[in-house]
Amino acid sequence: MAMENLKPTIWTRFLQIALQKILIFANLTNQNYTGEARVGGSVKFLQIGEVAVNDYTAGSDMTFETLDDASLTMTIAQQKYMAFTLEQVDTTFIPVDVMNAGINRGAYRVRDTIDQYISGKYAQAGVTYGSAATPKTTSSGTVIQHLAEFYETMTEANIPLENRWAACPPWVFTKLTLAEVTSKTPNSDTFADGHIGGVVGFGRLYLSNNVTKIGTTAHTILASSGNEAIGYAGAVNGDIRIRQAEKRRAVNVDGLWVYDSKVIRPDMLACMYSTETAN
Repeated sequence: MAMENLKPTIWTRFLQIALQKILIFANLTNQNYTGEARVGGSVKFLQIGEVAVNDYTAGSDMTFETLDDASLTMTIAQQKYMAFTLEQVDTTFIPVDVMNAGINRGAYRVRDTIDQYISGKYAQAGVTYGSAATPKTTSSGTVIQHLAEFYETMTEANIPLENRWAACPPWVFTKLTLAEVTSKTPNSDTFADGHIGGVVGFGRLYLSNNVTKIGTTAHTILASSGNEAIGYAGAVNGDIRIRQAEKRRAVNVDGLWVYDSKVIRPDMLACMYSTETAN
């Protein structure tokens, strides 16, 4: 059977590419690390400590400080796999198309799991607006006020103004549309990267169903500047395995994905607790 001769490393690269293209929360993370992402392994996110600024006096020597290493280490503990069987009678004529479909679907499910995992880091945000106990009740009449006050809270906490983003549940777009702030539709070019932009200082507002919800009410809207607040590392563990099934004219396909995520700059991660209310 043709599938038995396919090189597993080809499908490993295919899965890597498929995951990278559709991740949302992971694309908002720091992936600059040293080390190998493997089960039980660890990666080190490269950071430096603060640099002091001193008064200069003409004729006097400057004081040179040692640059501190503020890097953080994260252990890779999360493991998820996908596995499916392809019957020979179903794949004799179009094996590659079926394999593509199976791995693409597996990549989608892995992405969904990773997105939810990273979104769940909201509790480690160092800056908050509202709380789980008293979330902001957001309607079309208050959505701009709440986003503006959230933006102000971030500014007062010295989170840089550049490249600010927020990850919101889809109903936030509805409130903004009803408030006549944006008339863009989900089919607009601005959604090519999964976000709208230019709303009360936030350069990008991402829409995701994976924004963590507490109970049946409050959503945890994460926001930051750039991608330094959350660290993430992941990799396909070994090759995608393609093996002849025992006692069946079929092929078993499986792959293992290992990953983990950690808040490495809580001072740069903000969370707005918000509950949707009547329009």
